[in-house]
Amino acid sequence: MNIDYGRLIFITITIPLSIAAGVFGQPLLHGNEDAVSVIVNVFSILAGFLVTIMTLLGEPSLFRGRTWRSDAVRRSNVYRRLTRHRWLFIIYLLVLACIFIAALMTEKYPDHSSVVWIERIYLTMAAFAFLLSLALPTRLMNLQLSRFDEMVESRRKGKPEEEQIEE
Repeated sequence: MNIDYGRLIFITITIPLSIAAGVFGQPLLHGNEDAVSVIVNVFSILAGFLVTIMTLLGEPSLFRGRTWRSDAVRRSNVYRRLTRHRWLFIIYLLVLACIFIAALMTEKYPDHSSVVWIERIYLTMAAFAFLLSLALPTRLMNLQLSRFDEMVESRRKGKPEEEQIEE
């Protein structure tokens, strides 16, 4: 099993930063409808964007290799990427669900301690998901560049694309 130490370090740094953002940022968020609205808008847009990415990543015609074995390896790589994106999407939805619950509870119990904790939780998750989302453009760029490199390599070897797709 290969461990991606860069990703592990990134997650190790991201989790404490997110918790700190949730705990220390909550007083700035409590009662601030504009801030809550920004978070809702950002995560709604990010969720839609992520669904588009997952749709594109899951398109099998983009991953046709030279042999069925290479396609099988690519499938497992795509599966891992889609699984990570699915979890990120779930975090986006959990942020939005917590905001909804906090809005309902704030209406009836504006200064109850459970409202404060829900705000801390969703701000922590929002910071965590946002920081994870910062890596998406780099991952997508690397994926596209590797596809481009494969296409260049197959053309360099003199194999037309049509033959490559048929295999």
